[in-house]
Amino acid sequence: MYMTTLSVADARANFSKLIESAVTTHERFDVTRNGDRAAVLLSADDYDSLLETVDILSHPDEVAAIRDGLADLAHEDVSSAADVRAAMVARGRLTA
Repeated sequence: MYMTTLSVADARANFSKLIESAVTTHERFDVTRNGDRAAVLLSADDYDSLLETVDILSHPDEVAAIRDGLADLAHEDVSSAADVRAAMVARGRLTA
């Protein structure tokens, strides 16, 4: 993750450019005030992704399900798309 540090004055002078960079390159900017870290500028998509990650990680059952799925992948215990489709048709969840 690439992060640039700049002062409030520099951030203010280049605000539109910083936003464009955050949106297009996913760069994050540490903004300092009097030399101390005061804020972080990042794209709305990156912020939403962080919130979603925090939400998922706050539910132990979801984390366990992800770990189980990753273990299945590692052991190649997976179903093909055709197998999933056939199972859904057999259960009446999908039309043939």
